Amino acid sequence: MPIKPWLWTGLICTAALFGCEEEVTAGFTVSDLQDSWVLSKIDGKDIAITEPRNPPGMQIDTNLKVAGFSGCNRFFGQVELTEKSKFRITAMGTTKMACIQNELATIESTMTKSLQKWNSIALENNILTLTSEQHILTFTPGELSVPDTPQ
Repeated sequence: MPIKPWLWTGLICTAALFGCEEEVTAGFTVSDLQDSWVLSKIDGKDIAITEPRNPPGMQIDTNLKVAGFSGCNRFFGQVELTEKSKFRITAMGTTKMACIQNELATIESTMTKSLQKWNSIALENNILTLTSEQHILTFTPGELSVPDTPQ
């Protein structure tokens, strides 16, 4: 039995509408990620950064490019998302400043290694949670100040 012309029209219009929508991943859109995110917890423990240090975090732009600060060094890369709510940063590059404080070195190592692995991603109540096999990183929106590299 041939498909009726009105049914073809309906199918084509529906397909066109789906193609125009933003990609939706687990209850949020890609544009919801485009913000400045400050790392607030690792594995459920609050991050305590004493002044005048800047808190670790990342900024995600409209092209899903990311730039951030991990405690001692700046980093950059490209966010990769899957339809199954997985997140990672590919092609990550970093500055190579010495990190003399053990606590900051641990935060930096955990953050950069975790961001490069596949994480389950959740965004609820303005809290971004990235969960890898080893760690849970919790981010909140906030002003992110990426320090300049000393000359």
